Amino acid sequence: MSIEPDTGTLDTRACERLVRETGAPVFYSPAFLRAFEAFPLHSVERGAHILVHDEDGRAHAVLPVYLQRGVDPMGALAANRPEALDHPVLLSHVWHCYETTIPALSPEAARLAVDAMGDLAGEWGATLYGAANVGADSDAARVLGAAGLSGTPLDRMWSMDVSGLGGFEAYLESLGGKPRREMRRYLRRAEESGVRARELGVDDADLDGFVRLARATAGSKHHNADYYLPGVFQGFLGALGSCARVTELRVDGRLVASLVCLADDTRHHVWCLGVDDEACEGFSPTYVLVAHALRSAFEEGRPTVTAGRRNGWFKARYGFHPTELQVFLS
Repeated sequence: MSIEPDTGTLDTRACERLVRETGAPVFYSPAFLRAFEAFPLHSVERGAHILVHDEDGRAHAVLPVYLQRGVDPMGALAANRPEALDHPVLLSHVWHCYETTIPALSPEAARLAVDAMGDLAGEWGATLYGAANVGADSDAARVLGAAGLSGTPLDRMWSMDVSGLGGFEAYLESLGGKPRREMRRYLRRAEESGVRARELGVDDADLDGFVRLARATAGSKHHNADYYLPGVFQGFLGALGSCARVTELRVDGRLVASLVCLADDTRHHVWCLGVDDEACEGFSPTYVLVAHALRSAFEEGRPTVTAGRRNGWFKARYGFHPTELQVFLS
């Protein structure tokens, strides 16, 4: 097999096939990778798509990597290698991906991609290389560990298998009594308050309004408003096209909450949201947004709903299960 660090045009056809055949999440789709290239959600100095080919030119693995310096929104480097914060580090994937994997047709191809990443780190002068937000019990974690990278806990990703449920009402019935009553109460109060909910494509959604709400929410809860860079994030969402949908909640025409969901063949990703709790008297907009996301997942027939990182108390209460995420560093 041969290795090709593609720093130019993404091999869209090869990437699409690998994502389809390996079941990789939307973060590895050509739409997501192209959107990040055009509108980097965080600073990168260089980027590449490492492709592993066989002798016939067929791609067996793809690994997006990005040379970064001082980018550490989850505190992974600060906790594990603080001396690297001021030096270039080659990482996969971007920090806005919470399900990092190695789309590969075999462990051998995955290992070749990781080895190529190490070689590229040396060529580009990176102090460290590795991967963040990797499931602790995943194939990717085993490949990275076998390649000599050290994994340490980083966070948790939350997901739920909804394939055995017949719809949103069946989902509610599967919950404990108190969470079920609370969800129904908030949905009823939102309706009584005149909330209007709409699911829109990115071309029709108020992306400026989303970024305004998301920055306020991230700033108040995580002191990380720049996770949603003004201008850049709107451009990124617009470039995602049909794999992204925005659910907006409005009261008397005013945008009070907004949620971006992403979709691939098997997963409905409840990706990021912004809310104005003070404008929502008597109900929580987060509950209403999650309810709408779950309804969409059932309607579209996707068996898995993922809900990203953090806010675990809420997600566990509403049927999501945690997966430990690790950061692997050389």
